Amino acid sequence: MARLPRGGRRKIELKLIESERERAVTLSKRHGGLFKKAGELATLCGAQIAIILFTVSGKPLSFGSPGVINVVKKFLGSGHGDQQPDAIKASMNGYRQAELEELNHEFDDFNEKSVIGKKHGQTLEEDLKVLLGGMTYEDYKSCMGIDKLMQMKCRLEEMKRELEDGCEAESGSSLLLKDEFEVDLSKVEGPKDYLKL
Repeated sequence: MARLPRGGRRKIELKLIESERERAVTLSKRHGGLFKKAGELATLCGAQIAIILFTVSGKPLSFGSPGVINVVKKFLGSGHGDQQPDAIKASMNGYRQAELEELNHEFDDFNEKSVIGKKHGQTLEEDLKVLLGGMTYEDYKSCMGIDKLMQMKCRLEEMKRELEDGCEAESGSSLLLKDEFEVDLSKVEGPKDYLKL
């Protein structure tokens, strides 16, 4: 009985992949390996390498050591003079345009996230203002007297006791939470003598 070969790599016939989707998948899987090998070659041999390729959809991908533009400028400057082929000029313009579009896209994403963050911050400020009776936090803090601070301290201690009682009831054992919920009144503005109990 003949054994079938196991594992190993199958030899793939080198011809154009007919399915456009499969071509895109193959390119996305293999371009990283190509760039890695080019980087290794540049490191081992001290070579300057530039690779520019365009995906099926027209998106440019590039690798350069030390950089694509540096290598291309050097290539164009060595022996080609001002008679640069139009195809190379067009490729460079396309590359720059794609790079610019990508940067613009990143900038737009950043701006969008920034606007969302500002709206979220405004919503939180409005919610806090409602909780503080229509005052901003700064106004509330500045008009808060010692009586209000003492009430707040008592309420916090009451909440701590309720939490400890709830934990005891849940677990059936006594849990000491004293350090976790200690109120640090040293940071509260006001006469320190009144804050001590």
